[in-house]
Order: sequence, then C-alpha cells, then structure tokens
Amino acid sequence: MLELLNFFEDTESTGGDWVSKLIMGIIFVVLIVGFILLMIIPQRKQKKRQQEMMSQLAIGSIVTTIGGLVGEVVQLDDTHIWLLTGIGDNKTTMQFLRQAIHSIAPAPGTPEAEALEKAEKEKENEIDEIK
Repeated sequence: MLELLNFFEDTESTGGDWVSKLIMGIIFVVLIVGFILLMIIPQRKQKKRQQEMMSQLAIGSIVTTIGGLVGEVVQLDDTHIWLLTGIGDNKTTMQFLRQAIHSIAPAPGTPEAEALEKAEKEKENEIDEIK
C-alpha cells in the first residue's frame, strides 16, 4: 500500500513497475472524480431548492432577506422584489434583488404555518420544563 502512495521513489524499472503506476493513476482519477462529485452534487441540490422557493414566492408572502430583514411582498418582477416592512405608521417599501431572499415563511392559516407554530410552542414548553 505504501508503494502506491510513494510518487517520488527512484526505483529500477521492473516488470511490475507499470502495474503499480497504473494502480496509482486509477486511485488518483477516482479521488479527483470523488472530490468533484462532492462539490457539484450539493451545489445542484441547493440551486434546485432555491428555484423551488422562488417559484412559491407570491404577493403577500412573508420573506426574510439574507441581511435579516423581514417583510411582506407587495410587488414582484423578473429580477426585483418589493417588501413592505415596519410597524404601525412607520411602514416602508424597499426594493431588493430576488437573489437577496433567504427564506419564505408559510402564509398564515396554512397547514405548514400551523405545524411551525405547534413546533415552536412545544419547544417553548420544553424550555419552560427545563427551568
């Protein structure tokens, strides 16, 4: 095994020398392909998740930007999104690129929103029990 990993060994050419070099080459090719796959596959999954999230985006959705700003979508186009954010009379509309959206909260009243609220209440109850 150590012979396979020793690249700079100065050995005399023997009949089995080309076999060890071939095995070394195969190992390196497999490692390189493995590293490439480990980098590309997660990136594709993330891109697919991002596209699915953007397809769910609609006026009235509550979104969080990558900067942490939370707001309601009031207008959409192909490249931009306008969010209404603020409390009471201090509401402001801001324009962002679609790529700046980090997550979309489920609309109130949907099963996803109810499940999320239930999970949050259970987590709070667990914290209270620990105290």
